[in-house]
Amino acid sequence: MQEQEIIKSVRVYEEKGVIHLDYRVQTTAKLPKGKSGNRFRFSTNKKATKIAMNQMERQKHIFAAEHYYLQMDTLENRDEPTFEDVAYLALAEQEVNRRKTDGTKDYLNILERDVLPTFAKMKLQDIKPMHINSWQKLMGEDKISQSRYNKKHYVVNKVLEFSAKNDYISDNPARHVKKSSKLFAKPASNANAKDYFTTDEREMILNYICEGCSKRDLKHHDFILAFMHAAFLTGARTGEIMALKWSCIDFEKNLITFESSMRKGVLDVTKTEQIRVVPMVQRLREALLKWKGSTNREFVFPVANKGTPYKDSRSIVDTMFKPMLEFLNIKYLIMYSSRHTFSSLAIENGVSMTTVSNCLGHSNISTTQRYYVRMGNLDYDKSRAELESLAL
Repeated sequence: MQEQEIIKSVRVYEEKGVIHLDYRVQTTAKLPKGKSGNRFRFSTNKKATKIAMNQMERQKHIFAAEHYYLQMDTLENRDEPTFEDVAYLALAEQEVNRRKTDGTKDYLNILERDVLPTFAKMKLQDIKPMHINSWQKLMGEDKISQSRYNKKHYVVNKVLEFSAKNDYISDNPARHVKKSSKLFAKPASNANAKDYFTTDEREMILNYICEGCSKRDLKHHDFILAFMHAAFLTGARTGEIMALKWSCIDFEKNLITFESSMRKGVLDVTKTEQIRVVPMVQRLREALLKWKGSTNREFVFPVANKGTPYKDSRSIVDTMFKPMLEFLNIKYLIMYSSRHTFSSLAIENGVSMTTVSNCLGHSNISTTQRYYVRMGNLDYDKSRAELESLAL
């Protein structure tokens, strides 16, 4: 549509030294929602010199039309908004009630990587359950777990839920699609999974010696050795150790305070949003004091030559952790397995479940029992002897 078909008349005027336009649209032109009259006024933000006023006079219909189309190019004024039109608004609304920013970043990544390639240009009113089912099958081709797919489904559902709530569509089609599916792998039982290091493997790691190492390799050795001491002897999460500061370690009282965590590149509070204090055993104290003599930074385990914490554990794993396990001929397990190792070996050696649970930061002992203590490591003879005393 040409400018003349939309713009009826335009007046150029100066106000406070700035060029303004006052224009009317044709009576047949559609008006933005909430607009009752066909008259528009706006500032061009251009200085009102004589030359600029003359130029604007010649182009006033073009500028007026651009302003009009800009008013109409909003979500409220589109006849058929697309999925992409509302997606970011929907996630932003959810972010208000979300506790952690790293979760928001994850959902945005899912939106842009997994969801928009399929749904971006689809008109909201055209999206049916069958489209979501097809997308679900596409996600299943990546052999992801059910829990991972649930996060992807969450993004699609929240966008469509937002659309229905704001009357862009009459119903949320995702509501009619089951997110659980045989397409996605179910997590293995924690009780049967070999996700911990044995006592011998732990000792091999903590006594790891770097013989004939280069200066660079020796620095990596000292880093990962101190890091694994902190992991195996506190049960802390990997992100909590990455975020640990020297100011949080009390060498006089032998206590370590975990108050923050690095997750998905975001330095934030711990997973449970609780500050917890963990006793520091002598073996860990000695390892940390030795490591402290090699570094003079705010964070205990910083990026070399930067002083800032690692944003992701991948660099630590690939450059230090995996090479160490390979050298020691120990099967690779994710670094987080040190947390399971701590709890299981602690229970095996008679540490109370309450102490282990407190060190791990669990509010409920059942969480420790269900996810962090492996089957068969409880001393049932000892437990039976303790219970016998109740029968006397």
